[in-house]
Amino acid sequence: MSRQEIAPVENVVARLKRRLGEARGMGFQVRIEPLDGEQASWCEIAGVPTLFVDLSQTAAEQLQQLEETLAAYLRGQPTSDRAEPPADPPPHRPNDWSQRAA
Repeated sequence: MSRQEIAPVENVVARLKRRLGEARGMGFQVRIEPLDGEQASWCEIAGVPTLFVDLSQTAAEQLQQLEETLAAYLRGQPTSDRAEPPADPPPHRPNDWSQRAA
């Protein structure tokens, strides 16, 4: 079999980029940031589904988290093991970069 007949294998970073693009195509806003030990997940912010990916993880770990989160979203299940949401929402931070205009 010649080299041209072998289908190219997509590396982890390329798969991660492709799946992030697919998540955006599904309507997700994607935020890639350090999660300080919190589980990668999704939630709705102002009616927009927002996907959180842990920047401190390797590309392979980010891809696995993304796959698990999207699969849970499509099944309609939460991605956290918590039975209930936190009692109090986090305080509003006016200097939060996510609140700035794009």
